[in-house]
Amino acid sequence: MSLHGYDAMRVEFKPWLVADRVAAGLAVGCALVIEVVASRYPEPRPGLGVAALGLLAAWLWYRRRGAAGVAGIAIDGEGRWQTLLADGRALPSEVLPGTRLLGPTVALRWRAGTVVRHVWLTPWDVPAGQLRELSVRLHATRIRDGA
Repeated sequence: MSLHGYDAMRVEFKPWLVADRVAAGLAVGCALVIEVVASRYPEPRPGLGVAALGLLAAWLWYRRRGAAGVAGIAIDGEGRWQTLLADGRALPSEVLPGTRLLGPTVALRWRAGTVVRHVWLTPWDVPAGQLRELSVRLHATRIRDGA
């Protein structure tokens, strides 16, 4: 089923998306707040914030490790999605429920093989025109699929 004249589209991901940088900054901020609050108690527990930072950093590393091999996504004129890997391979994919259009951003959730992937794309990650086209295609896909 054609998506009425859409050309093939390719969206390349930057290595560190804005959402990843914000999450790293929030982890550091949380660690600082925990250290300040812990130092005000009569029995100071030094290192509590550092431990929290370690846990949050490990979680971020784990999440990024799985996404490190993904170079982007591609959509052909028929509406078929593919995940583009850094090694040049392309895996057939499908958009999953949970994909949202949030103002000028797109929170994309898709399955490539057996792995479910998530990415939050902003105008700082992807050119605005390409992000708008992706939003239109997501909307057209939802209408076509009856969602």
